[in-house]
Amino acid sequence: MMLPLLAPAQTVSFGVKGGVPGQTPLGSTDDRIPFVVGPTIDFRIDPRLSIESGVLFDRLGQQNGTLAFTNQDNSLTLVDTRQTARAVEVPILAKVHLLSGKRTWRPFVAAGPTIRHTSVDSNYASSVFGGTSLAQLNQPLFLNSTQSKWNVDPAAGIGVDVRAGRFHLEPEVRYSYWGAGKTMNLRKNQVAFLLGFRL
Repeated sequence: MMLPLLAPAQTVSFGVKGGVPGQTPLGSTDDRIPFVVGPTIDFRIDPRLSIESGVLFDRLGQQNGTLAFTNQDNSLTLVDTRQTARAVEVPILAKVHLLSGKRTWRPFVAAGPTIRHTSVDSNYASSVFGGTSLAQLNQPLFLNSTQSKWNVDPAAGIGVDVRAGRFHLEPEVRYSYWGAGKTMNLRKNQVAFLLGFRL
């Protein structure tokens, strides 16, 4: 007789989240649109508190550059550079709804650590030219390197949970600190505009 009264409401929900950064994470010259997307899971602890996690993939952009300098023998060296960056992150955020009850919309704040693996691929191609006609003296030299780093970084966000039947839409503005930016050519302070969808 008491079992229906004691049966808990849905405590686990699944969804997907995606969005774009407020600023290009990799430098200022970007040839690829950066974005973040991935599946999420939400563990409800009580009507106002839940834990959100998931696996998010970040494409952080691409930066190209060209350098030119002269040598002592009057030859010219051209260097083309390209960097691309990406990351996989697992946020573990405590999410607190500011209103209780079955309202159609409820603002929330979220904060917690993010486990993140960041990779930056660097490609360099150099060529040496000489003479008044700039005839090429040798074949281009290509160098490739990859930097990767694990970090546990803080994150915090604010958003609104909009309920439509069983579905929840969650627009959010999230700030993240990127420890990888200490040694890589990335912004250390990043803000992203996200939209979550979950059941």
